[in-house]
Amino acid sequence: MGAIRDYELVLAREMLAVLKGCGATIYGVADEARITERVPTFCFNIGKLSPQRVVEEMAEMQIGIRDGHMYAPRLMKRLNLSMDSGAIRASLVHYNTVEEVRRFGEALRAIIAKLS
Repeated sequence: MGAIRDYELVLAREMLAVLKGCGATIYGVADEARITERVPTFCFNIGKLSPQRVVEEMAEMQIGIRDGHMYAPRLMKRLNLSMDSGAIRASLVHYNTVEEVRRFGEALRAIIAKLS
C-alpha cells in the first residue's frame, strides 16, 4: 500500500506542476510542500474558459476528464462557482503514468491556446 501512495504522490506532483504551468486555479491543496495532504484528484478551472468546453476538447484528444458540480453543491457555493458550469476534475490513480500526465499538460496547453 505504501508503494501505491508513494507513486500517487509522484503523479500528484507532476499534475500540480502541469496545472500551475497552465495558470489553473486549483481548488484544494496547491502547495507542493503540502502534497502529502492530498490525493491525485484535481479540481480546477482555467481562467474564463468554460469547463465543459475544456472537457469536450480533451475528449477529442482521447483524454477523459469531467466537469460540473461534482455532486457537491455546498462546495461549489463555498468556492463561488456556478452549479451549471462548476469546475474541471482530473483524477489520477496508480495505473496512470507520468507520461500520461505530461500528455495531459500538452493537450491542456493546446486547448488554452486554441480557446483563448
